[in-house]
Amino acid sequence: MVLISMAKARNTLTLLAGAAALMTASASWAAETIKLGTTGPLSGSLSLLGQGVRDGIETYIKFINDQGGVNGLQIELISEDDGYDPMRAVASAKKLIEQNGVIGLISPVGTPSNAAMVPYVQEKKVPLFAPYAFSHTLTTPIKRYVFTTLPEVRIQAAVLADYLTNTLKHTKIAVIYQNDDFGQDAVIGFEDRLKKSNVPVTKLPFDRGATNFSGVVAQARQSGAEDVVFFGIPRDAALIMKEANKMGWKPQFSGHNALGDPQTFTLAGTSLVEGAIAVAVMEPLESAKPEVAQFLERQKKYMPKTTPTTYSMHGYNAAQIFVEAMKRIQGTPTSEKIVAELEKVNGLNTGLMAPVTFNPNQRAGSLAAAFMRAKSGKWVIDTPWIEAK
Repeated sequence: MVLISMAKARNTLTLLAGAAALMTASASWAAETIKLGTTGPLSGSLSLLGQGVRDGIETYIKFINDQGGVNGLQIELISEDDGYDPMRAVASAKKLIEQNGVIGLISPVGTPSNAAMVPYVQEKKVPLFAPYAFSHTLTTPIKRYVFTTLPEVRIQAAVLADYLTNTLKHTKIAVIYQNDDFGQDAVIGFEDRLKKSNVPVTKLPFDRGATNFSGVVAQARQSGAEDVVFFGIPRDAALIMKEANKMGWKPQFSGHNALGDPQTFTLAGTSLVEGAIAVAVMEPLESAKPEVAQFLERQKKYMPKTTPTTYSMHGYNAAQIFVEAMKRIQGTPTSEKIVAELEKVNGLNTGLMAPVTFNPNQRAGSLAAAFMRAKSGKWVIDTPWIEAK
């Protein structure tokens, strides 16, 4: 009986030692992981946007981890679903930073959500990098911990206004826009530039989530507009195009970068989108550039159940730039070290958008856009990158 008890004791001690070793190994693994976070609408009507951005980030992180990580450290992405609600976005950011211990937020989705998070990340001194948002208020005035890569919507609107009036020589324009901070910001940039050409504009707002566009389309037609400029999401653009088609009206459709998403063809029908003009802030998925082909190949490999979109390309591109900054850090990455390295990024060209530059006095990484047209079910860039003047 004593021998049996001693044997049991030895077995118990062995199990405890094994468990302790396992716990130590787990703690070591956790310490060797760089935690990054993102938040966006992973459910609901805008889930395609939120899931797309997240899928792109995840694709690049999985690729980098396959290559050995960042200076030997693996990266872990933690995602939160905020339903495109600003209050939930702030709660998500708090959870990611205070509970999960992330050292950076990559590409949170939505202008209202990001604007709501800015005071918090500034307080916590954690970088908010490359949000899928386009408001100048994110970088004007400069916030130390906020960096954008997408050309702000005022930049896009100004470049588009110049193109419509100076290149296409249009003199009657109606703008149909989402009536929130994003849409109002776009209209300010658009209208300011049109004033230089003395071209009047008919402004027609709609509430986010609207499904009936018959009224604003009828008003646009009655204004005599030859060009309908759109600021909103692809679903709404498709509904506007369909409504115009019902009326037998075929104006020139144009808009900011969201119009140029491939899903616009699916939502509206290829024939209705044909000839539309969209601002390009990134290469289209159909681009012949090798970097685009590489992105598509990697998303297929690492996220085989997902579909590449311009949203996922943005997330992938954002992760790529962020990782490049982290690679330059000596020792363990921290939020402050990342900010210091991001400030040194100068003319970084991923091949997926115009080159990106940051410095202590510039947090808007790109001030350039191009134009693409809908041709036979594809978006084709037919201008060089144009910097707003």
